Amino acid sequence: MKKIVLMLLSVVSVSAYTQQVANDLTVSLQQAIDLGLKNRYDVQANKYNLDIAANRISKSKKEWIPDVSGSGNMRYSPQIQGTYIPGGFFGPNPTLVALGANSVSIFGLDLNQNIFKPSIITDVKIAKNNLELEKEKNKQDESNIKIQIAQAYLNVLLKELQRKIANDDEQRYKEYAEVAEGKLKLGALIENDYLKAKLDYENAKVESLKAQQNYELAMDYIKYQINVSVETKLVLSDNLNSPNAAMNDLPATAEASNRTEIKQLLLEQKGNALEVSKNRQNALPTIAFFANYSKQFTYTNFDYRLNQWWSPFNYLGVRMSLPITANFKNYNNIQEYKIKSFQTDLDLKQTTADINYEIQKASTELSNALNNMQSTKNNYDLSKVIYENQKQQYTLGSLLYVNLLDTDRSLNTAEQNYIKAVYDYLVANISYQKAIGNY
Repeated sequence: MKKIVLMLLSVVSVSAYTQQVANDLTVSLQQAIDLGLKNRYDVQANKYNLDIAANRISKSKKEWIPDVSGSGNMRYSPQIQGTYIPGGFFGPNPTLVALGANSVSIFGLDLNQNIFKPSIITDVKIAKNNLELEKEKNKQDESNIKIQIAQAYLNVLLKELQRKIANDDEQRYKEYAEVAEGKLKLGALIENDYLKAKLDYENAKVESLKAQQNYELAMDYIKYQINVSVETKLVLSDNLNSPNAAMNDLPATAEASNRTEIKQLLLEQKGNALEVSKNRQNALPTIAFFANYSKQFTYTNFDYRLNQWWSPFNYLGVRMSLPITANFKNYNNIQEYKIKSFQTDLDLKQTTADINYEIQKASTELSNALNNMQSTKNNYDLSKVIYENQKQQYTLGSLLYVNLLDTDRSLNTAEQNYIKAVYDYLVANISYQKAIGNY
């Protein structure tokens, strides 16, 4: 029995370890983006728009397929209508004669085939253009999602930095409190100074706890963005010094034409031109081939077993249809799409100007943010050196606690400036990546 229990415990332990390993996930920024695009339901739903647009191309092409339909007509006449017969056929006087059968049934097949209808070709072109437009819209949606994931990922890195700094602060104030307690016991420090050092330590613990909570919230948010379970142990492999955050890897120049907003407007412009062409083609005649094959049964009742009363007939021909009054509607439709074309042209010019300014502004902000981050990092490193020197002086008793706090406040200011500079750089980096169309 004891062996069985040990075996069960071993199986449970292995299962738990396997589950933990399965739940561990290490991702870089690019891997997080790829995983989010794979897992998110809105991305999967948007892809169906492409399927719908592709289906419309197939639907437009099938307008060339001949239309074949079957029809059936069954009619029974209890009283047959009389037909006027002039005099001389059945006698000298005109008379009414009931001709025909009480029951008439006609079963047939009809065929219609378009021969000349230019608007079908244009409909296929419009459907193909709409598919390209849907692809660009899908690309824009994915771009927005990529930005959301990237912002969430970088926010975790920022919160991780804030957590580390808060932990460092807590450790420093803990050391202050320990040194103050030792001096108090030796009688080298008044009790109020000790209590002040203890209070500073307790406040630092609170700030450290807040930083940890903010980090956990940021981690939950990135898990939500890439649609993984909250139980997943997510590890971010990138850091603030990784290539993804380096300016050297960014292109030196960028064109507004790379942005999907410009491509969408160009496709809309092409679509307007195709609609104008289609409405002009609607004024042209339509030529179609038609044919029919039928069998007719006539008798006093519907006894189809009497084969001698079945008679086949068929016909074929060419039909031309020329719109007349419909041209009034075509004129208004043409004018509407011409106006839309003028409107889209102006939108295209304004959007191009907006994007060019956005690229210029984002590039400048990124360059400034990088310089500021490097400067504040140097200041932060210098402040840590000064702090370490004065902490030794305080430990040796050659520096008052109040003077050490002044140095600590300077270190704190340098820390906060560095955090703000890192945050500004991350925001500027995302803005620049979006401006040049990398997302």
